[in-house]
Amino acid sequence: MKLIRNAQINDDYNQLFDILYDEKIRDISPAKPSFDYKNVDRIIDIEGKVLVPGCIDAHVHFNDPGFTNHDDFYLGTKSAAYGGITTVIDMPCTSIPAVTNIPNLQQKLSVIESKALIDFALWGGIRQNDFPIKFHKIEELWNKGIVGFKLYTISGMESYKAVSYQEIEEMFRLFDGTKLLFAFHAEDSTIIENLEKSFTKEDLYKIETYVKSRPILSEVKAVTEITKRIKNNKVHFVHISSKKTGEIILSQIKDGKDISWETCPHYLQFTADDFTHLRGKLKTAPPVKFQEDKKFLRSSLIKQKIDFITTDHAGSDFETEKRMSDFSQVYNGIPGTQFMIPYLFTEFYNTGKMSLSDLIKVTSENAAKRYGFFPQKGSLGIGTDADFTIIDTKKPFIVDETELQCKGKYSPFHGMLFSASISKTIVRGEIVFDVNKGILVRKGFGQWIRRNEE
Repeated sequence: MKLIRNAQINDDYNQLFDILYDEKIRDISPAKPSFDYKNVDRIIDIEGKVLVPGCIDAHVHFNDPGFTNHDDFYLGTKSAAYGGITTVIDMPCTSIPAVTNIPNLQQKLSVIESKALIDFALWGGIRQNDFPIKFHKIEELWNKGIVGFKLYTISGMESYKAVSYQEIEEMFRLFDGTKLLFAFHAEDSTIIENLEKSFTKEDLYKIETYVKSRPILSEVKAVTEITKRIKNNKVHFVHISSKKTGEIILSQIKDGKDISWETCPHYLQFTADDFTHLRGKLKTAPPVKFQEDKKFLRSSLIKQKIDFITTDHAGSDFETEKRMSDFSQVYNGIPGTQFMIPYLFTEFYNTGKMSLSDLIKVTSENAAKRYGFFPQKGSLGIGTDADFTIIDTKKPFIVDETELQCKGKYSPFHGMLFSASISKTIVRGEIVFDVNKGILVRKGFGQWIRRNEE
């Protein structure tokens, strides 16, 4: 049995709490000058630091197995632990084989389970070559405990081809009224491909052409086409980057459709103007947009209209895949999971823009609820997993991309001053990361978390 003393867990700065736990939370009570807990093996006094339910990054690409030149599950989860993340949800597309059936799922698990440092869940996927869909095959994968199915409306991956709007409509009809969740990378392939063909080879080399070739209209078109086909389905939109798209999603939610959405720190912080100096360090798909889009996304987050924040973590080798002068060949992805929580607490909590309770929702609680982990994850409830992210909101640091623990050693946040830092990351009662000691658990400590049935 262990005890954390003097934790700030809510917005009352004058009230600190003691938390008694083993693998699970056993008691939470107001902190007292003295205490009479018996059989406590370890006492950790965090002296008023912020303690939140273990943070979740629900959108990562750790590329294992198959693309470990970009990242692997050990280093990906190590980077996440350094960033205060206790659970990640890994995407199905950037691994070989893609997680589109049970044998592929089992093969992936056989590789990554021995590497994980923190808990993890998995997305399943549906590709163009999975059509016509066999209901029982999809249902079998769902019943194994994946959180949902990822689809692309545009894709450059040969092993994970994009689906058409007609195929999406067929899928929605087939799974009408079921509990299955479908997530979309929503950019219109026709708009983007036609624009790319309209540019000269010399134009495609240029940074500014990339944003022009993946315009706001492509995101708007894809989201519009998908939402108008929704029947009684559960849908999630990943990494939304623009105001117009966000407004469409919110209007559809208001009309009663079961839709959730996310954005990422880079869309909250940067605009297309930043490509001039950040170049490949900022290149993602979709690209960051413009000032009004950034302003809208930040406002939507503050007003709790965005369900949660993720990173879309997808690193690569900077020297060989991000530095080239031909911007069209620069890899579309950036590492992110190590800096998300310090960024959010710096930019939104320490500045007073968001309360602690609101930040808990977008960093943990909402994702846990949407993906079927709540209250096991995402809450400080008696009997739930003892997953804690402990944040020192008074310890600033300058972001140094060379200190990233994943394979990709680059970040658009490099050189920025963050006013909050991670003190400890605790998973199921064990300190996985300590700021003074580093990683304290063995490879394979992290467990596969299956979705709970509703």
